[in-house]
Amino acid sequence: MIARHDHSHGESAGTGGPLALALAITLLLMAVEAVGGWLTGSLALLADAGHLLADVGSLGVSFIAGWLAARPVTARMSYGYRRAEILAAATNGIALWAVAGAILFEAVHRLRVAHPVAAPGMLVVALIGLAGNLASSAVLAPSREANLNIRAAFLHVLTDAAAAVGTIAASFVILATGWTRADAVVSLGIAALILSASWPLVREAVQILMEGTPGHLSLTDVEAAMRSVPGVVSVHDLHIWSLTSGVNAVSGHVVVADARESQRVLEELCAMLTERYGLGHATLQLETGEFTDPQHPSCAPGSEPVSR
Repeated sequence: MIARHDHSHGESAGTGGPLALALAITLLLMAVEAVGGWLTGSLALLADAGHLLADVGSLGVSFIAGWLAARPVTARMSYGYRRAEILAAATNGIALWAVAGAILFEAVHRLRVAHPVAAPGMLVVALIGLAGNLASSAVLAPSREANLNIRAAFLHVLTDAAAAVGTIAASFVILATGWTRADAVVSLGIAALILSASWPLVREAVQILMEGTPGHLSLTDVEAAMRSVPGVVSVHDLHIWSLTSGVNAVSGHVVVADARESQRVLEELCAMLTERYGLGHATLQLETGEFTDPQHPSCAPGSEPVSR
């Protein structure tokens, strides 16, 4: 069994400062909008505070993930603490579904029965929210192209800004016409934003926890590419999974024609898996056609490949 691992954490490096500042701004805005929504009776502000909760979860997970990824592995935690990010993401996503459900329930009720809303206060708080979201986007923008976590957080903040614009528009409608149901209509839109933002989060978290093949990779394509390396006779018991978001691993058995070529074959396989598929964490067992393992029939070179 031969392993080749890439333990670089460059993507997490240097992101703590912008993420921490954006997280602080978002927490403050969430508190302001929650209190403002309660005082003015605006469901749109409360819904936007719930949407900001999505960003708090996203930014918090990204910030903690960078810190956890840098922690050394131990004898008890041989992969370190990277998967804590996924557990937090799944919990965050499910909590957001509950928030969206509560908003939808209350919005439908307010569409049926008009609810008084203090539009001037609603407008002031929404303007503060928009300013804060723009400030957060300015903090995150310089690093968004170099880091996936920053880019995701940046997109979340822009979505928050759009929600704030919707709340501002609703407050103007109420001020101009007195139609307070505009507050509930905007709340429905914000609830939809929360659901659309949380669904990919939960889906990816479940995919990783189930150790499924990452969506952007094809097990069949990777196996075919491995078989094309000179000296490789066959590949079996191949698995590709994610340790955490953006950190993918591969393991498998490779039958070689000549055991003396094992080192050269291994180097070519690892280089191809890393450069073409981003699979820097590879564990490959190289064996010849004579190898058999009665304890593990799937290790036999003649065994069938995994069904696709």
